[in-house]
Amino acid sequence: MERFVKSGGKQVTEDIPEYLSESSSDEEGIFEGTNIKYRNFICKDCSQKKKEFEYQKKTNKLPKDILNLGYIEVSINSKPINVTTPIMVCPFGFNEESKQLTLQFTNVRTDKEMNDFFNFIQKIEFEQMKYLGLNEDNSELYISQIRHDKKGKYDPNLLVKAPFHSNRYDVNIKTKNGTCSITNIFNWSKVKCNIYIDKIWKFNDKYVCKWKVKDITIL
Repeated sequence: MERFVKSGGKQVTEDIPEYLSESSSDEEGIFEGTNIKYRNFICKDCSQKKKEFEYQKKTNKLPKDILNLGYIEVSINSKPINVTTPIMVCPFGFNEESKQLTLQFTNVRTDKEMNDFFNFIQKIEFEQMKYLGLNEDNSELYISQIRHDKKGKYDPNLLVKAPFHSNRYDVNIKTKNGTCSITNIFNWSKVKCNIYIDKIWKFNDKYVCKWKVKDITIL
């Protein structure tokens, strides 16, 4: 499947990654960043320990300039943005303390599917920074979920959060032999996940949008 993109002022075609080509033009829009919708929610009283939020109607201010911004809802067609990862390695297993998985973009420079997926995640982050009103001078205010090895020796990783509610993980997880616990994801497990984003949170004057995992298949 192909799409038209602009390159050097000209229109060229390029392949749409498999995980984006299953259905709609909306998914092409997600890849381009054109159909993503943002809704700002402000904190009613920031001095309260238990925060209450309300939708902010249209404003001329950039989100970064809204002092009482609580979070930004991210959606397409009023739903969270959902994607399926390629098969990825989890080099450190499941971290019960942080409730996170670290998924490696293995061979990201040479594997086209992995490279497409990496670029997809990165483009969404760049789109969010643009919406917030951030640029090169203050880009450190956005906490990327793509983590790079400082020495550039290893492939980058994606941090993914496992939702935890009512004293249980809200994740569907299975193996070839049936279901299991998320704690059965050990070092260097190979997994394929359905992940999603729904909010950009403001925390300590910085902005973070965590990918959350909904389904995991251990391969």
